Amino acid sequence: MTWWRRAFPLELAEEGHFSRREFARFLAVVSAGFTTGIGFLWLRKKPLEGASDPEARHAELPVALGLATELQPGQSRLFKFRDAHDACILLRTPKGELRAYRQTCTHLGCAVRYAGERLECPCHRGFFEPDRGFPVQGPPSRPLAAIALEVRPDGSLWAVGELPKPTLENLDHRAACPRDKSEVTA
Repeated sequence: MTWWRRAFPLELAEEGHFSRREFARFLAVVSAGFTTGIGFLWLRKKPLEGASDPEARHAELPVALGLATELQPGQSRLFKFRDAHDACILLRTPKGELRAYRQTCTHLGCAVRYAGERLECPCHRGFFEPDRGFPVQGPPSRPLAAIALEVRPDGSLWAVGELPKPTLENLDHRAACPRDKSEVTA
């Protein structure tokens, strides 16, 4: 018979063999074990895959994305940036500006897609504005990670690094929620 069956009998008739003090001691030992394990994991933590590492930013190699004139307003294209698992999306906004973001939603990590006027996460109906990547509807509360783009003199477009996350302080304007369009125009 295993030790835990002796320590915690399944039959109710035998439950009086153990005192509350023994049970509390057992819980304290188990809690200390969990705390030690979590502390060990915390000390050995590594950045999440796809997470930005400030030291690694300098090591990023530029990625060719084709010609800057290939995308028309409202179109998008997927590309890989740092490695084969780093999915990103390149888009041309309706205003004609080129933008690139990591394709990972900041809510639960679903793949974001471009729907002509906004970026959307189909998992929980989250929407982001295409100009800055700020969330405008749904559960996401943080902006998308932006990729720096460079148009070279020959017209080629390159992804050259990661941009810092925008904040409300350095934001010129915030897009209105799509549900509030009737209130904005009224």
